[in-house]
Amino acid sequence: MRQSDRGASNAKLIFVLLFLAALAYASFKIIPIYVGNYELNDDIRQLAIQATVDRSSAEAVQNRVLDYAKDLGLPVTRENVSVHVGQKVTIEVDYRVPIDLKVFSFDMHFTPSAENKQL
Repeated sequence: MRQSDRGASNAKLIFVLLFLAALAYASFKIIPIYVGNYELNDDIRQLAIQATVDRSSAEAVQNRVLDYAKDLGLPVTRENVSVHVGQKVTIEVDYRVPIDLKVFSFDMHFTPSAENKQL
């Protein structure tokens, strides 16, 4: 094996390792946010069913959604949660999560919602 071939192989290995490290870092920052959103969506579906049965007020439902989001570490504020209670319970959440990957930053936008009609 020539010396120049060995150097090119080391450069490729370093590039691949840097790429894998960047991918792992981005995954470490992004995946927990997707999991949190999935859990919030599941929670508000269950809450819509429960609020229909309990005949909870819109404010009570909104407070419970905010508590769920806070427990999950999601940046959801009262202005991000819309609850309508009547013949059906509708819960809509619209929020953004800022992601800083050191090289660039962006916002992830989520809009989980749930609806349940009374029987």
